[in-house]
Amino acid sequence: MASFRTPIKSGLNEYYGKLNESLAGLTPDELLWQPGPESNHILWTVWHMARVSDRWANSTVLGGDELWIRDGWAAKLGMPEDRYGRGETPDQVRDFPSVDINLVLRYFDAAHLSVLAMIDGLDEADLDSDVYAAYRDESLNIGWILGHILAEESQHLGQIAYIRGMQRGFNG
Repeated sequence: MASFRTPIKSGLNEYYGKLNESLAGLTPDELLWQPGPESNHILWTVWHMARVSDRWANSTVLGGDELWIRDGWAAKLGMPEDRYGRGETPDQVRDFPSVDINLVLRYFDAAHLSVLAMIDGLDEADLDSDVYAAYRDESLNIGWILGHILAEESQHLGQIAYIRGMQRGFNG
């Protein structure tokens, strides 16, 4: 019998692979293109996806430091340590620094691996435990958090694929 880890990690790895497919061959201009003045662009969205994974796994569930701070990703990407992406204005998205996508993907890789490691460290009883999410000022269930990571990351992947499709056509 497969544990709860198997389907969750399968879903995380599937969207991770699809993300890399969706980014393949995009130019810096395409990564920063916004369909409308209040839309996110692909580079911002990939960065935000990494921040989401990092924060949920390393800070909220494990109660430690985010890779963003601990491993110096904020400094490497030239951004403030408190930047997360949640609730940013259209101006903040538009003014996002034009950082190298490969550097953002290295951060994403580290965050993705940390989520997988976090899942490996959980047991079934942990799914019913609540943890405090300071940035949301509420306690949340770990099982809910795992489902939320899958849902949020999948939604962002769909946004990326849609923006790519608007620029280049269908990517099958």
